[in-house]
Amino acid sequence: MRWGLLVAAGWLLQAGLRAWFSRGQSVPLANPDESAYLIAARVLAGGPATDFSYSTLYQGGYPLLLTPVYWFTSNAIVVYHSVLLINAAVSAVLMPLAYVTGRRLGLVRPAAYAVAMVTALVPAGLFYAEYAMTDAIYPVLVLAWLLTVHSWLTARSTRGLYAAAAGSALLAGYAYAVHSRGTVIVLSYVVVGALVAWRRLAPRRTVATAALVLVATVGGGWLLDRYLSSAMYPEGTRNLSAQMANTLHSVQGAINVFEMAAGQVWRLVLDSWGVAGIGLFAAIAVIVRPRFRADLRIMAALSVAVTLVTAATAPAALPADQSQTWASGRYLDGMIVTFFVVGAVVLLRARPRFILGCAACTAVVTLLCAEFVYVYAGSSLPTGSFPTGFNFGEPAVLTQDWSNASVWVATAVALGLLGVWVLIALAARRWSEVLVRPRLPLSRVLRALAAAGLAAVSLVAVTQMTTHVSQANTPAQAQSTTGFVAAAGLKPGDQIAVAFTVGINLPATDVPYSLWAPQAFEVSWTELQFFNPAQAPPAGVNVVETGWPSGQPASAGWPDRPAGWRIVASNQAANWVAWRKS
Repeated sequence: MRWGLLVAAGWLLQAGLRAWFSRGQSVPLANPDESAYLIAARVLAGGPATDFSYSTLYQGGYPLLLTPVYWFTSNAIVVYHSVLLINAAVSAVLMPLAYVTGRRLGLVRPAAYAVAMVTALVPAGLFYAEYAMTDAIYPVLVLAWLLTVHSWLTARSTRGLYAAAAGSALLAGYAYAVHSRGTVIVLSYVVVGALVAWRRLAPRRTVATAALVLVATVGGGWLLDRYLSSAMYPEGTRNLSAQMANTLHSVQGAINVFEMAAGQVWRLVLDSWGVAGIGLFAAIAVIVRPRFRADLRIMAALSVAVTLVTAATAPAALPADQSQTWASGRYLDGMIVTFFVVGAVVLLRARPRFILGCAACTAVVTLLCAEFVYVYAGSSLPTGSFPTGFNFGEPAVLTQDWSNASVWVATAVALGLLGVWVLIALAARRWSEVLVRPRLPLSRVLRALAAAGLAAVSLVAVTQMTTHVSQANTPAQAQSTTGFVAAAGLKPGDQIAVAFTVGINLPATDVPYSLWAPQAFEVSWTELQFFNPAQAPPAGVNVVETGWPSGQPASAGWPDRPAGWRIVASNQAANWVAWRKS
């Protein structure tokens, strides 16, 4: 009972910390992702849609979680803050899940509690709670799924077996509904289910239960996506499968994907301050050593497979011009958190030789992956703008460079931190019988020092990422969203059209999606319409937004405007002009 209350208090503390970090945000920054998810939630609540045709389908699983907010309010600022509070509550569940994971891997309660609290502070599981994106909940989903699969393999009661089978299938299906990465989880889960049935690792009736729940959940997710596709993507969506096939159709394309997959693994080590690297190679060691229990070997193989397949397929499915494919940490965020727990357990419980072996493998593979990043992306990664800072925040923290983060400096610092954790772990084992004072072993002090150090590094990282990425970009974005609505005097009943042409090179008179997407979220009462500024706006429209061509007056944004239209607001820095019909 006491430890249950402590875990609940830990979750509450982690949720409060996440809410505090996101307190300064009022508008979507990561667009079109955030805006598309928020508008999808609005559509599911019966509100107006926006045309996101030809872009990636933002799946319905995460918006479904946000839909209840729209039952109570349509005010964009209130909705956004409410969503961030939901993110905080769900993201903080990492703490109790990590605690359960630590206990299952043999940690005593105090050690499992400390590992859980530190795990929940890792940026991969904390920073993205500041955004209305699937990354806010995906690490929780992945770790919860792995735990329920393990319960399916180890539960002793019949009720526990059926509950774990159904729960793991439900989580796998929901992962599919949340993000395309969930397809990897579903396929991996099917393989595990076949193994369970073949080797009779659990009653076959539980396999049938899992299959039924999986089919129902995946089918529900598919239907949900079809509904959102018809409402928000009337002209169709970007075909990720076709993009992947196109990328892999040649030897050069396959080599590029391999290089980018190496970048994902590089980030797995960097974004966990080296600890997840130890966890990854510990899992590989469990797979190849038959002396480990069957359930641990299956879970290790499952975790490694999901990691490697995701690392390879995520960059292959994205356009080559998206820089985050170089070395993104987002696509493996769930596995970064998972292997962080495993790595922490290894440092606390494993023999020195095993720790050194995992650390050596981590160092060698990280250096090799860094070389791939260097060859593919260059000696440094840009971190000065919002998109680059958002995607390469941890390397920027490691190098303390928010303009261009050196690949080799980031690698050296991460491996240096890894060396610190390993040295502390070895010292704690070597001097386990030394007492600092009666009933206080030196080993406990050293391990507490390591936990405090990991927590401090993560908190500093999240603080800097919030300052340089979230807070630094909020004022300008607010001017073009809430500021646009206020300056143009928009109110319910106004019908708005935006100058926008589908394509890569937009005319200077067009408004880019990075502007109109969050504005479409702010305008909650109607769907934005799009038009060609060389033609008259759609019938019934009384407000128009155009671009502001550089070096020209604001009126150049709509040179062929019909009579009766006047400028009511403009922002040269953001390149938008608002027009209203007299």
